[in-house]
Amino acid sequence: MASLLINVLAIKSTYSQENCQNVQTSIQIIDETGRRQFSGTSVDSLPDSPFKNYATTISQHISGKIDGMAQCHGDLKSSPEVKLFFVYRRLVTYTGALIEGPFNLERTQSNRTRYLDSPWVKLTFSRSPRLVVRAVFLWSERQFLLDQTLMSGIRASPTNSLLPIDYLIFEQFVKDYTDSVLFAPSQARPAALASISKRLPPEILWLFRHAFQSTRGPFSGQVEFALRSTVGLAASGYTELTKALIDKFFTSTRTEIRYESILDLKDLFTLDQYRVKNLY
Repeated sequence: MASLLINVLAIKSTYSQENCQNVQTSIQIIDETGRRQFSGTSVDSLPDSPFKNYATTISQHISGKIDGMAQCHGDLKSSPEVKLFFVYRRLVTYTGALIEGPFNLERTQSNRTRYLDSPWVKLTFSRSPRLVVRAVFLWSERQFLLDQTLMSGIRASPTNSLLPIDYLIFEQFVKDYTDSVLFAPSQARPAALASISKRLPPEILWLFRHAFQSTRGPFSGQVEFALRSTVGLAASGYTELTKALIDKFFTSTRTEIRYESILDLKDLFTLDQYRVKNLY
């Protein structure tokens, strides 16, 4: 599978409050597609989109957490260091993209380091010799789809790789579904769906089944509309999910917190806030 060019835009800002150490916050917007849709020198310069709203809200939320923590620990010997990475990961990539691989968070090495590991947020926190926070916030279109798939009751492994799918492979998926399901007689569709479920990733099948089922035009157009609608409708709930994970991390005393599936969050977050019920 072709991998992706990573474009990193570094944005630095300083927050200061009375009786609080200066918090040096570095924000990096990472568009793994290499298409440079997200360009500029700040989060505010991003094009209006659910992703921009997400990055703005989450950067403010976690900065507030750090500011509050710095105020309560005036004994810090140096300014806290905070690095936030917002990663935009598309469902489909194109053959010929430069190979860089997915962005990964390097863990801070310290005996007092704490970790949050999840498909949505990866966060490390250490206090010695200075307060250091690293956080990666993943905006993965494929993860959006897998989460909806699991919340709909469909069984799927959350451990499968969710890297973008090569465009040519994705087009084969679309053609397979069109030929096998959409062109099948109505009475044969249940069997056709059962058969194709063994060939397609479950989150892709969920997307196809929620796209408008028509052969009057290219089905790929209906799929693209369904993807945009799913992300748009789920974006607000996804933001609240991310905030809940941040809050859990900063109130916990555990050394490591790990989640693998959206279903693991039932006791942390109201899943109905995130679930997409209807696209049309």
